[in-house]
Amino acid sequence: MNRRHLRAPLQSALTAWRQARIAGEGFDKRRTGLAYHLAVNRLHWYISLLRTGPHPRSEVQDELSAACHALTVLSRESMPAAAASGAHRYAVIHARIALAAGDLADPAKGAPRQVARALEGRALDRFDPYGVGSVTTAERIAGAAEVRMVMARLIVEHPPAVGVRGRRWLVTEESGTGISAAYRDRRNFRRAVLPSCAGLDAAGEAVRLGAESVGLHAALARRTAGHAVEYENARMELGRLAGRLGVSAPVVE
Repeated sequence: MNRRHLRAPLQSALTAWRQARIAGEGFDKRRTGLAYHLAVNRLHWYISLLRTGPHPRSEVQDELSAACHALTVLSRESMPAAAASGAHRYAVIHARIALAAGDLADPAKGAPRQVARALEGRALDRFDPYGVGSVTTAERIAGAAEVRMVMARLIVEHPPAVGVRGRRWLVTEESGTGISAAYRDRRNFRRAVLPSCAGLDAAGEAVRLGAESVGLHAALARRTAGHAVEYENARMELGRLAGRLGVSAPVVE
């Protein structure tokens, strides 16, 4: 598949995303939820094609990172629609997809100590139904931080039932090649766990994700103007979630 043909799934995904937003302006919650689910599936498929396609990763890395950031945004946007339609299972699936995509789009790779250097990177294309301009490195790092807290909140407020989580997939750049790998890659995102959370139970994962979110927000607040509010909100949210779990909130510098 050549690069021109690869862009066809992207345009299909952006069209579906636009239609989901239009559906969201109405009152049919089920229709809106289904429209967002279709959009997530299409954009996710485009990413799987990029990750498993014939082109060297170096040739498609910028496009892949931009698409992963877009999937993070779309998946977070879809979660309330899925929940409102009664499809809580898909809200959880979309949160896992967003967690994986956000981590893959993050130039700092979740490490606060890498934020300063990552902020020196170049901006990428913005993939959005009405997107103009570009996506900065700070925005991608913030997206990775925010989706960690979203996932932590979802775990705390809707604990997974014992025995239903299934086999986890630790997020990685590795994906294999070929159409079978693309289908496998798409399934993997739905049960994604960050490597830093390997071996943790649900409560441990929630606290770890919340702490990582605060750490990334703190690093951004030290180096970018106007990010102090996001950091303070994340710090307070971590304290609230830890309180719900009956544990002490970790201290994050």
